[in-house]
Amino acid sequence: MHKGKETVLIVLFFSILHSSYAQMDLRSLLVLAEKNYPAITAKQAEAEAARVNVSLEKNKMLPSLDAAYQVNYSTYNNITGMSYPGNLMPISGPPTDDNYDAVPGSAASMTLKWSPITFGRRSASVGYHEKLYEKELAGVKDEVLRVKFQVAFTYLEIAATRELIKAYEKNVARTEFNLKKISSLVRTGIRPAVDSLMFKGELSKTRVALYDLQNQLETQKQELAELLVTEELKDLTINDFIFKSLPTPQLQTDSIQNPMLHMAMFDVEAQKFSLTQIKRSWAPSIEFWSTVYGRGSGIGFDGTIDKQDGWSFSRYNYGVGLQLVFPILDLTNVSLRTRQQNAKLESSRNYLHQTQINLKRQELTAAGNLTTSLKIAKEVPLEFEANESAYKALQIRYNSGLVDYTALIQAQYDLLNAEARLKNAYINSWKSLLKMAVIRGDMNIFLNQIQN
Repeated sequence: MHKGKETVLIVLFFSILHSSYAQMDLRSLLVLAEKNYPAITAKQAEAEAARVNVSLEKNKMLPSLDAAYQVNYSTYNNITGMSYPGNLMPISGPPTDDNYDAVPGSAASMTLKWSPITFGRRSASVGYHEKLYEKELAGVKDEVLRVKFQVAFTYLEIAATRELIKAYEKNVARTEFNLKKISSLVRTGIRPAVDSLMFKGELSKTRVALYDLQNQLETQKQELAELLVTEELKDLTINDFIFKSLPTPQLQTDSIQNPMLHMAMFDVEAQKFSLTQIKRSWAPSIEFWSTVYGRGSGIGFDGTIDKQDGWSFSRYNYGVGLQLVFPILDLTNVSLRTRQQNAKLESSRNYLHQTQINLKRQELTAAGNLTTSLKIAKEVPLEFEANESAYKALQIRYNSGLVDYTALIQAQYDLLNAEARLKNAYINSWKSLLKMAVIRGDMNIFLNQIQN
C-alpha cells in the first residue's frame, strides 16, 4: 500500500511540474528566444572575435623573439654558408679567393625586435578595435531587441486571434440559435421559408470565417515556434489583462537608447581613431633590435677545408642596436589616405545624424499611434454596447414580424464587427507601446505594464 501511494505522489508531482513548465508567459518566451535564436548566437560570436582583435592589437606592444636554424651546402667563396632571408641577420666573414667548390655550412640565431614607441599609432589602432568591439556588442543588443520585438508582437497577434475566435464562435452560436428560431417561425407561417435558407447560408459563411481564423492562429503559433527555435510550442499563458486594461501613455524623451544609435556612434568613434592612425603613419618608427648568432663553416680562416666543421658551430656573434625608419616618400600616400578616411568619417557622422532623425520620427509616430489607439479603445466599448442592445431589440422585432431578415443579419454583423474592433483596439494600444519601447531601446517600458 505504501509503495502504491508513493508511486501516485511521484506521478502527481511530475504531472504538476510538467504542467507548470508547459505554461509559458511572455517573459519566458523572451528568455527562451534570446537563448535559442541562432542569429543572436552568431552576433555574439562576431562580438567575441572583435574582442580578441583588441587583445591581439594590445599584444603588439610586446617584443617579438624569433629563433631560426638552417643547414646548407653552398659554394666555397661564401665563407659563412648561405644565409636565407627572413630570420638570420647577415654578418659577413673574412674574404676568400674565388672558389666554387661546395662546402657545408650551418647557422642558428635568435632575433629580438621591439617597437615600444609608435608616436600614437598603436594606441589609435587599439582604440579603433575597441570601438569596433563596442559596435559589435551594440549589434548583439540590436539583434536581441529585434527578436524580442518579433516574439512580443507575435504573442499579441496570437492573443488577438484567440479573442477573435471566441467572438466568431459566439457569432456561430448566435446564427445557429437564430436558424432554429426561424425554422420554428417558418413552420408556423410567421416568416417566409426563404429566411431559413438565407440563415443556413449565413451559418456556413460564419463557420468558414471561423475556420480561417483557426488556421491563422496555427500559422502564428508556427511563426512563434520558429522564433523560439522549437518544433513544439507549449501552451501560452495569455492573461485577460491586456483586453481589460489599457497601457499608460509614455512621455516623450530625448534619451533614446536604441542599439542602432549606439552602433552609429561607435562607428563614428572608430573612424576617428582610424584617421588618427593614418595621420601618424608618417611619423618615424623606432625599433630596438638584438640578435645572438651562431654559425658553422667547412672553411677555416686560413682557407683550409674541413667539411665536418660545417655541421657544428665555430663562430658566434651578437649585437644590439636601435633603428630609426622614416618614410620620406610616403607623404603623398598618407595625404590621399587621409582624404579618403575623412570622407568615411563624414559618411559615418551623416549616418549617425540620419539614424537620430529616423528614431525621433519613429518615436513621434509611435506616440501618436498610442494616443490614437487609446482614444479608439475608449470609444469602441460604447459602440459594442449600442450594437449589442440594437441586436437584441431587432431579434424581438424580427420574431414579431416587424422587420425583415436583412435588418436582423445586418445587426448581427454589426455586433460581431464591434466586438472584433473592441479586441483589436486594446491589442493595437499594446502594440503601439511595444513599438515605442523598441524605438527607445528598452523592452521594460512595455513589460513593466504587462501583467502575466
